[in-house]
Amino acid sequence: FTFNTDSSFEMSAYGTTNNLLSVTNYEISHIRQTLNGKTAFLSAVNRDVSKKRDTLEQSNYEIECTSKSVVFNHRNVVPAFLYDEYSNLEFDISRIALEVPKDLKVGQSLDDAVLEIDILATPIKHKIKYLLKNRCVTATETITTPAGTFNCIVIESKTSMKPQNENAGFVKHWFAEGVGFIKQVDYNKKGQVSSVNILTELQL
Repeated sequence: FTFNTDSSFEMSAYGTTNNLLSVTNYEISHIRQTLNGKTAFLSAVNRDVSKKRDTLEQSNYEIECTSKSVVFNHRNVVPAFLYDEYSNLEFDISRIALEVPKDLKVGQSLDDAVLEIDILATPIKHKIKYLLKNRCVTATETITTPAGTFNCIVIESKTSMKPQNENAGFVKHWFAEGVGFIKQVDYNKKGQVSSVNILTELQL
């Protein structure tokens, strides 16, 4: 990635009826060099508009870049429909890590992924698993978002959840070199859009 400590970006999440759920602003607080690359530490402020009143939440996340892959850990990796369904509860996504290899080619198959999400309903913790199977690079596309126009690689996966969720069927991810995560569209079992995460502002 090409982020530095002056970089920032914003992602917006939309639900099953294309309703705006949240807007999250990320700033790069610092970057640490590692043996295999570097890690960007993100300071995030999330404005949740899915509740009866806007609420602000502050969190910290990471993007890790190695010689072989980029690993994303931030709230917009989670399907947005979950924030809609559990809008009154807190999320712990500290264990989420979506890994995307470098040097991808159309037709390339990727390893399956499992993202573990904890939903907190004190004193109970609900565990949800978001499974991405049959991951494959399906296309290269140029897409435009409110943040700009990006040349992207497209990765599609079949999705399911434990416990079962009808809003999970398959997902498309768009990633751009030097920027990373641009867009995520989740589809339900009928092929209808169930939620969208999209990059809406970018300052490199």
